[in-house]
Amino acid sequence: MRHLPLICLLTASAFGLCTTTLAQVSAVGSDDRIRNIKFDDGAVVQLDTCLGFQTMLSFADNEKVENIAIGDAAQWQATPNKRGNIMFIKPFIRSAHTNMTVVTDKRNYSFELNARDTLACKRGEVTYDLRFQYDPEPAAMTTTADGQIKTEPASRLPEKRNTDYTFSGQADLVPLRVFDDGTSTYMRWSQGLVIPAIYAFGYDGSESMVNFAHVEGYIVIEQIAPAFVLRTGEARTVLYNEGFTPPQLDANSPRPRPEPEKKKFSLFGSKPKTGE
Repeated sequence: MRHLPLICLLTASAFGLCTTTLAQVSAVGSDDRIRNIKFDDGAVVQLDTCLGFQTMLSFADNEKVENIAIGDAAQWQATPNKRGNIMFIKPFIRSAHTNMTVVTDKRNYSFELNARDTLACKRGEVTYDLRFQYDPEPAAMTTTADGQIKTEPASRLPEKRNTDYTFSGQADLVPLRVFDDGTSTYMRWSQGLVIPAIYAFGYDGSESMVNFAHVEGYIVIEQIAPAFVLRTGEARTVLYNEGFTPPQLDANSPRPRPEPEKKKFSLFGSKPKTGE
């Protein structure tokens, strides 16, 4: 296990950011709340957030977030923008602590997330925008062999779709298109709209944050559910899957275990025999 240098903790923690190499972190202009960090695929970025604040993570302009996975997703909200090159992270609970992995179409990012509610937070000493910087990419090959025919890749969207969805709540949070293929749920919003945070609605009324990927303009949630909750700030909309059917057991599924027969008792001991 690698330990963070003490100088890093002392110097950078005031603004909620610490990495294994302090020299790679720098302020943008005169405002320390907007910071640059050099991407290192072998390092974990420790991000200290503040309750009541959100932090923006800015990736490369030509990069697109495909998947966000959070260790304890119930305590955090993570939302990408429409283009997928920016995401927003904020805590729900004081002292929340977990890890987060962000997978894009170009890189993998590892974060350690901490939530604080301190006097420094109340003074606004929190990273507002963390901007990743990258080494120059090698020039892409532009020449092709004579007579080479380029073909477009086949669509990864399913042909068989359940589109029977309804909603209650604010219409401006509802996706323009939503369907599922029995395994994953696909949602797409109109161009320019902010994508809300998405939660799966459980049978017990609980809400759990979902893992998702970006595929051909759709957010693809790696599950189906009876309903999904969409949130932006205080706004809330519930998206109902009217075509949802609970998983059914078949002949090869586990069988219910027979319950032991319960003994019968009367108020006066054993039941008397007939004829006595």
